[in-house]
Amino acid sequence: MCTGASKGINLKSCVDFGKNSTEVNMVQESIPLIELLKEEEGPILVATHENPDADALGSALALCEFLRKKGKNAFAGCKDSIPHFLNFLPGAEDVIRLPVEELFSLAIVVDASGFYRVNAEIRAIKRARIDHHIGGEFYGEHDYIDPEAPSTTALVYKLLCAWDRTAIDERIANNLYAGLATDTGFFRYSNTNAEAFSLAKELVELGAKPHWVYTNFSERESLNKMRLISKVLDTITMHEDGLVAGISVFDRFFKETGCEYADSEGLVNYPRSIDGVEVAYAIIEKPEEGIWKVSLRSKGRVDVERIARSLGGGGHKYASGCKIRVRDYQTAMETLLRAVREELVNQGFLVKQTVG
Repeated sequence: MCTGASKGINLKSCVDFGKNSTEVNMVQESIPLIELLKEEEGPILVATHENPDADALGSALALCEFLRKKGKNAFAGCKDSIPHFLNFLPGAEDVIRLPVEELFSLAIVVDASGFYRVNAEIRAIKRARIDHHIGGEFYGEHDYIDPEAPSTTALVYKLLCAWDRTAIDERIANNLYAGLATDTGFFRYSNTNAEAFSLAKELVELGAKPHWVYTNFSERESLNKMRLISKVLDTITMHEDGLVAGISVFDRFFKETGCEYADSEGLVNYPRSIDGVEVAYAIIEKPEEGIWKVSLRSKGRVDVERIARSLGGGGHKYASGCKIRVRDYQTAMETLLRAVREELVNQGFLVKQTVG
């Protein structure tokens, strides 16, 4: 179901992944964002959230490549450098580092609940958002949002098809496929449905290479990353009689192994894989920002987006995140575990403890 109508968003600007293909095509006949892009003559920025994943970067790169083919002056931008595990994506070398001084005619944030997730100042006359996360900020009728979509690249693909499917080449297809494949856990997560497989089929027909994407994304780990994983696995801790498990990633781990923050991507899946665990977390120290970054994962029974939202974050029902703005580890852990326990009680997994 599309969201944001109450905020002034035209529901026609959303793809409803709950509808059949005929109904989807009917919705796509009028997408306000396409008309805005067609008319735009000034510079266009497509920005990812900080610490981008394949869905965010793939969305930005695919959209920018398409817009350039349409004669637009488009740029993909990100606050952070492109991590090693994503540098194979076509066009990754051309991503600009944010912030920049330029005033853009239009800025679009992809795969994020708002421009605040870019974590860098953006100067733009008009703003829009393409996303599949629940809630967030809304910028008007040109927003293109559907929380039921398996990935943001799925939404970008629908948008490009509605404009001109013949302009989607191999480079664009590989970027779109990378976002779809990784956000569905290479078609293993609960957001993997018939629509996801249909989209994958179409993207492969357009030139996407599944083996190439998987190999470059998953099988190019460095020895330093292996050493980081070893240190992190030693921190695995169980809570709430095995319902909750997590890892702690201290800043010194990065320094001792020669790794970067981006190397912590995906580590939360280790505690998630433990038998009996319903909620997994990774709490990562970021002393330069005075925060602890938290990634939350669920196997499908617990809504971790509600946990993240209670701590000022958000995301998806089974994959979310937040930032805890304290410096000491003990306080951060107490804050996190209290929020996890409260939500487990609210969702009926634990009985509320009474005093006296």
